[in-house]
Amino acid sequence: MAITKVMDLINPEVLADIISASLESGIKFAPHAKVDTTLVGEAGDTITRPKYAYIGAAKDLEEGVAIDPSLMSMTTTKVTIKEVGNAVAPTSKAILTNVDGTLSEAANQLALSVSDKIEIDYVEALDEAILGYSGEPTSISNIIDALSVFNDEDDEDYILFINPSDYTELRKEAIDGNTFLTREQLADLLGLKDIVRTKRVEAGTAYIQKDGAVEIVYKKTPEINTGYDELKRVVNIVIDTLYAVNLYNDQGVVKIVEGFEAPEDDENGEGNGEGITPEG
Repeated sequence: MAITKVMDLINPEVLADIISASLESGIKFAPHAKVDTTLVGEAGDTITRPKYAYIGAAKDLEEGVAIDPSLMSMTTTKVTIKEVGNAVAPTSKAILTNVDGTLSEAANQLALSVSDKIEIDYVEALDEAILGYSGEPTSISNIIDALSVFNDEDDEDYILFINPSDYTELRKEAIDGNTFLTREQLADLLGLKDIVRTKRVEAGTAYIQKDGAVEIVYKKTPEINTGYDELKRVVNIVIDTLYAVNLYNDQGVVKIVEGFEAPEDDENGEGNGEGITPEG
């Protein structure tokens, strides 16, 4: 009679698929990022990301006169790929007596762990903003004024990342009679595409990001490996991934905080940010 062994119940590929699906829905920042998987499998732990400056408006032309080409200028940012991972070690007894529950929870916990780390890195990328507005993020007028820092002529898809406690204060200011605005209604009132409430952002600070201004670049999508420790009778389920989170468009994020100070210029000439106060 064939005996079912604990490792017969574990399929790393199935677990990887479950976790990947969980990550897509679990990282609530991802829908607003530029996600790049084109470098998956490529060698190297440093990537160079280009940033192009606008060449300016088209020129009036004269018949028979050659066009004077505009110079395309480009700066680059070097981004270091990091490896992150975690592991769980359920006992063989737990798996054999509760196959679906134990393995499902293992997949859930590993997906949550990785998505948490990516969100932490995402907020760190937002905090590299060189544009800023000095004021509390709990004021409707401050949020609207902060949008003007972008100096855009046309409407863009803006996303507000804000601490839940600050979001509550913002909603209180938008009370219409005895009716609170929904998140969607408040976003529409402020000229935003969406509002993301997250404890990753500290109270007293908020960020307005243009859609796609932050990128998540994968060099290796989450991979699952398993191994059995016969002495301890546990199954090691390990997840790891290689990625970088990068502020792709440094003109695409405005940081809102009292006393904002633009970062100093770095050796690449970046960091020459702008900021305004409520007075102007």
